[in-house]
Amino acid sequence: MSITTTNIVDDTNKVITSVSGIGGESEQLLLDASKLSKADSAPRLSIENIHYQIQGTGKINLYWDAEVDEEILELNGYGNYGLISAEKNKEISSTTSSPNGDVLLTSDSNVKKYNLVLEFKKETGFTAS
Repeated sequence: MSITTTNIVDDTNKVITSVSGIGGESEQLLLDASKLSKADSAPRLSIENIHYQIQGTGKINLYWDAEVDEEILELNGYGNYGLISAEKNKEISSTTSSPNGDVLLTSDSNVKKYNLVLEFKKETGFTAS
């Protein structure tokens, strides 16, 4: 199955994206960083906040897309990620090989339905004007 994404905000500093799906997806493109407003070469983002509601007993994994994908985090149930300072500014490791700034989503077959709202901060690779 495929996921449904909508960019709610895409300004000079941040991107807020809404995502929904029904589970059983593998490495679906959640966010294409090169298509964001003011993106130039090698756009890099960090995660600021995620509101999530995942129905069923399964989990969702988010990844930075790279030569070897780097896991961002695993989510299940419902809640908010990013409320405490240790959860802010989660960005791709500087040692990751060939990152492109994109974000991928995988959900297992025990996920019945989910809704996510993710806020990303534009770190580098975006023009100022």
